[in-house]
Amino acid sequence: MDFDWDHARKFMFSDERPPDWPAGVRGISMKGVGFLGVHEETGELYWDGHKVVVQRPITLGGFERVLASCAAISAVGLLIVEIGRSAGWWGG
Repeated sequence: MDFDWDHARKFMFSDERPPDWPAGVRGISMKGVGFLGVHEETGELYWDGHKVVVQRPITLGGFERVLASCAAISAVGLLIVEIGRSAGWWGG
């Protein structure tokens, strides 16, 4: 006897959900847990055969870090110059 996946899909979600969840988000029933899978080699998560996409945080490369550091140092330098001008420490 083969497993009836179409029947299981009808009951993959739970009828109960916390009231503070966003609209359209439902819990997974015990039958629905069988639709979760993990790729053996990569460890990626799948739901009903579809890859679950998780966004990774944006990270800067070496050049971008140097550029961001230069911009930050320039901004601090400009702040010091403008404070000095406002305080009358030097003319300009």
